[in-house]
Amino acid sequence: MIEALLAQVVCTAIQVEAGHHGPSTVFQVRFPSGAATPLTTLDVRLNAIGFSARQNLVYGVDHNGRVVALDRAGRVVGTPSRPWHLLRHADAGAVVGERLVVRIGARLHWVDIDPASGSFGHVEHGAWLWPWEGLTVDDFDLNPADGLLYGVATHPFGHGVVVSIDPRTGKVREVPGVGRLPGGRGYGAVTLSPDGALYATNNRHDGRSSLWRVALDGSGVVTEISSRQTLHTIDSSGCLPAPPVVDPPRPTPTPTPGPTPTPGPTPTPGPMPTTPSPTTTTTPPSPTTTTTTTTPPTPPTPALTPPTAPPTLPAPQLPAALNMPERRAERVAPVNNNVRDQRRWGLTVIILILGAGAVARQAANRRR
Repeated sequence: MIEALLAQVVCTAIQVEAGHHGPSTVFQVRFPSGAATPLTTLDVRLNAIGFSARQNLVYGVDHNGRVVALDRAGRVVGTPSRPWHLLRHADAGAVVGERLVVRIGARLHWVDIDPASGSFGHVEHGAWLWPWEGLTVDDFDLNPADGLLYGVATHPFGHGVVVSIDPRTGKVREVPGVGRLPGGRGYGAVTLSPDGALYATNNRHDGRSSLWRVALDGSGVVTEISSRQTLHTIDSSGCLPAPPVVDPPRPTPTPTPGPTPTPGPTPTPGPMPTTPSPTTTTTPPSPTTTTTTTTPPTPPTPALTPPTAPPTLPAPQLPAALNMPERRAERVAPVNNNVRDQRRWGLTVIILILGAGAVARQAANRRR
């Protein structure tokens, strides 16, 4: 039965442990087996831790009275708050809303852990624990089903009992139907798990530190899970919800080239099909449109001025000694004898020119 129980992983918690001196070591603890894996060692001693699901951070108080935040890997996140002397004595711790509820002596104190608020790390209010059994509760965890804190109260020479505490009023009640635990110096790490059980670690009993599983179903079953060397300071954050699983981006598939198709034989083109001639549609002639072309008026042709005629020279006076024989009337040649007429007229012009020249020379000799 125990082997089957240990084979299951119900939840994981962050746990801080320290000896009489020195800083705290952060562990990741898996329930129900109680197997612890060291994560890191801090520079301070840390106690009274609780988990904020909204911020996904673990908050606790160091030995200087400062509020410190850790991530799931146990690393310090952000800057711790300013120290409060009162918080140096904090023992048990759990997160309720955005407040870290811690036990300091016989009183519960609420500490602001909202980073966006102006009172981060400040102690706001508290409540007295009653009856006195609450003074021995060294750790508690929040049960979201009823809003109460669950822990183990011890007696120096008696048994340990599971109790519930109202965080607003400080009222302490023993949980009925739950078996008893061994006594001892106190149960410094308490975790409520989804399997309906409470896991509590006794810091020191009979020279050992033991992890116990306490059934809360009324059966009264109490089972020891593991045992190891004694611890001076130990505290648990409670179960952490599983982190969201983010699927990695899928790589873009590289297309695989397919086989190159082999070209087939080129088909021989067959005879072209005879395309029927389109039917000719006779379009009726359009009505003839008579276009009247207007001929622009022809501009008047300017009158040409005839060239000035050269002055008429006086007819040369023939000398008296030159008596031209009277020309006989000749018979008119036929109309078609043009060549002969042209010769005669040419000879006549030559004779006239020669005669005019002789007259001109005579006139010039007289002037001398």
